[in-house]
Amino acid sequence: MIERKCPACGAMVPFRASISLLAVCPFCRSLVQRKDLDLETLGESAQLQPDGSPVLIGSRGAYRGASFEVVGRMQLRTPRGFWNEWCLMFDDGRQGWLGEAQGTYAVSFKVEAAVPALKDLAVDSRVEIQGRPYQVREIIEAEYLAAQGELPFKPPLGETAPSADLIGEDGAFATLDYSDDPPSAFAGEYQSFEALSFTGLKLIEGWS
Repeated sequence: MIERKCPACGAMVPFRASISLLAVCPFCRSLVQRKDLDLETLGESAQLQPDGSPVLIGSRGAYRGASFEVVGRMQLRTPRGFWNEWCLMFDDGRQGWLGEAQGTYAVSFKVEAAVPALKDLAVDSRVEIQGRPYQVREIIEAEYLAAQGELPFKPPLGETAPSADLIGEDGAFATLDYSDDPPSAFAGEYQSFEALSFTGLKLIEGWS
C-alpha cells in the first residue's frame, strides 16, 4: 500500500491496489486520480446513502478458494432501490466486482466480448457472452450516486446510464454496462453470503 497527499485537503489518501487509478479521499470526499506519483483532483463524491450493507472497505472474503479484499465501492440507485458494486482485489492479482442488492450477492469479472447495441435488446431475448448463452432478465436505468475507496476508473457520478441484467444456467449471470462507449461486459455467478466467507464486516444490530 502507498499513501499520497490529497491535492484538495492535504490528507493522506491510501492506494492499496496496484490497479487503482482513482481513490476517494476519506476526509473531503474528493475524487483523486493517480497518475504514477502525481495526483489530480477530479471533483467530489456525494455522501453515501445508508443502505444496510454489512460490507466495508477493508472487508475480506473468498470466492472459489481465492481470497480477496474489498477496496472500493460505487453506490447506484435503481427503480428497485440501492445497488452496490464493490471493487475486489484478489490476492492472486485479479480485480473483480461484488454486486449487492436487496440481500443478493454476485461476483463478476470484466470479460472481452461483443456487446450488442442497447436498441437490439429486449427482456427475454438471448445473448451469447464468450460462447455461453444468457437470457435478458431486465434492462434498467441506474443513477451513479457516490463512490468510496479505490476504483480502476472514474465513475460517472451524478449521471444515469442503462445496463442489462442477464441470467444463465446454474447461477451464472452477466451484466452489460452501457455507461461508456464502447459498452462493457461482466460475467460471473450468484453466491450466497455465507459462501463468500467474509471477515471484517460492519456490526449490525440483531446479528449474532
